[in-house]
Amino acid sequence: MIKILVVEDDPDLSNIIRLHLKHAGYMSAAAYSCAEALELMSNEAFDLIILDIVLPDQQGTELCTLIREKSQCPIIFTSCLDDSQTIIHALQSGGDDYMVKPLNYGEMIARIEANLRRHRTVPATPQPGRREYASFTIDTEHHCVLLKGEEKPIQLSAIEYELLLFFADHPQMLLLYNELYQHIWKADSAGDTRTVMVHISNLRKKIDPDHTGIIQTVRGAGYIFNGTPNTVSDNGGHLS
Repeated sequence: MIKILVVEDDPDLSNIIRLHLKHAGYMSAAAYSCAEALELMSNEAFDLIILDIVLPDQQGTELCTLIREKSQCPIIFTSCLDDSQTIIHALQSGGDDYMVKPLNYGEMIARIEANLRRHRTVPATPQPGRREYASFTIDTEHHCVLLKGEEKPIQLSAIEYELLLFFADHPQMLLLYNELYQHIWKADSAGDTRTVMVHISNLRKKIDPDHTGIIQTVRGAGYIFNGTPNTVSDNGGHLS
């Protein structure tokens, strides 16, 4: 059975969240601080984590960074803070999704199901090889991306890599916010554009540091990938 860790310092809210998880068929455990969460995670594995931003001993974003050193399980942040900077920081620390309190529990369950599906779905494997663009190269055999002139791969999250491959497979096409959300999270966005926007903003900063416009924003609609590969190789050779 799926087991979820709820990291929330408000006992009443933690109990309510866990009650809804139980009704949805999930097992759960509660931690009320970062230290308790780390102790629980050292003894058992969890399939998903619901993580509050503000905790008594440490910020949830700091805990997320520590978790990402050992686990890639989905992490859904919850917070009463809904400003863009907080959301950006949370997702940059390794979060997969973000919900604003007071929580809509029906939406919470839907977000959990979507993130679990995304985590468990094995993405279609592209033809092994390389796609070389003006400023970066996608190495689909080794599941990495390198900037021109750099020897070490860019540190992309799993979501960022999936987004980049989806863009590369659909060049010069307008990809709508909901279309991108459906592809990555395997669910309808329910109007949540900020999660998609933050992940794409992070991706853009990493693959396009010179701001060449390879990922073009179409305001109110989505994005267009303007990249055309200079070369495509399917020999599976290692990048130099």
